[in-house]
Amino acid sequence: MLPSPTGDPVLVSLSPKDGETVRSPDEVRITFDRPVPAELATVQMTDPAGERIVSTRPYNPPGADDTIAVPMPKTRYEGIYSVVWSVPSSALEPMVGSSTFSVFSAARLTAVPGLVVDRDPVVVTVYTVAGALATAALVLGVGTVFVLGVAWPDGARRSGTRRLLRYTWVTIVLATLVSLLSFGGYAARTSLGDAFDPALLAGTVKSDIGAALMARLLILVPVTLGFWQLLRSAPARTSVERWTTAATVLGAASALAATWVFARPNAPEGPGPLTVTAGTALLLAAAVVVGAAVMQWTTLRRAGGQATPAKRLLARIMPVAGAAMLLATTAADGWRLIAYGALAVVIFGTEVALLIRERRRRPDPEKGNGRRDKPARRRLQDVAAVSASATVVALAALPGSALPG
Repeated sequence: MLPSPTGDPVLVSLSPKDGETVRSPDEVRITFDRPVPAELATVQMTDPAGERIVSTRPYNPPGADDTIAVPMPKTRYEGIYSVVWSVPSSALEPMVGSSTFSVFSAARLTAVPGLVVDRDPVVVTVYTVAGALATAALVLGVGTVFVLGVAWPDGARRSGTRRLLRYTWVTIVLATLVSLLSFGGYAARTSLGDAFDPALLAGTVKSDIGAALMARLLILVPVTLGFWQLLRSAPARTSVERWTTAATVLGAASALAATWVFARPNAPEGPGPLTVTAGTALLLAAAVVVGAAVMQWTTLRRAGGQATPAKRLLARIMPVAGAAMLLATTAADGWRLIAYGALAVVIFGTEVALLIRERRRRPDPEKGNGRRDKPARRRLQDVAAVSASATVVALAALPGSALPG
């Protein structure tokens, strides 16, 4: 037996064996070359009359975490029994197999039943939407705390800001709980009605993705307390204090953001250090630029001249964070590459629009000898230069890039 090139479980043995005639087994066992989450597997069996006879979730026999098993019914008939099973791979795709065995004799031959491995659209929708909401809440919440701690400490006392932080925290908690409840049905490809089976929930907790979701809830408690204490402390006044605050916010948030990397399908040995670093950096960069953009267009906009220093500081931070997000996006693939790339472009466009707006509000350059417009013009040129450089680097790093070198 050769190991799977993907690192996924490989079938080792069956009991009863395929085609074997046995007297009267008490259970059917399917053994693989490594531990498998039995609660997230699916096993169906039919008796000689073609009727399904498995009514419980598969389980790991005591001391055999590499084996999944289902019990035989108390009443057993002579003839051929058919078994079909599905085990989720590391990418949560079904690994399907089947076998037949005979009890007493091979009379009454029946066809092996087909196993439906399509996911329930409702379960897929619930699991996908919960994950998207949790990600959006993380990005918006961390970004808001970053802006408040680094650029505008006075904003933490505003009711609108506190309400925003409260909503994002509640969304992360509820969305993560929904992900936990729906993951078992998503992985085992059950219907919505079966997705809340206690055995599926137990399998979720024992799985790598379930453990990452549980860790997210646990990490969220100290991170929330730390952020709350930070916002209540004396505001940063110097550049050193501001960047110390920034490092504190991003450092604490990185532990929380890393759970998003581990909560995705990964290789059996888990994500590598580069994958974890790139995924975490991508989320944190997105949080900074999204938080800055949302705060600029909402709370800071209504604050008037009191928030002018914060707006100027964010105007310098956003292009750097956007460039970091573009660079980190190169480690993504599929829809994440498109989504984060589009987000980075939108953020740069937002910053350019804000700078143009600020410039138009200044006096006519002919009346002021053009001096008052120079800072805005230089900042606009800096943004364009950073955007162009980051875009070139990002495109050059993409697989199959058409850029030379």
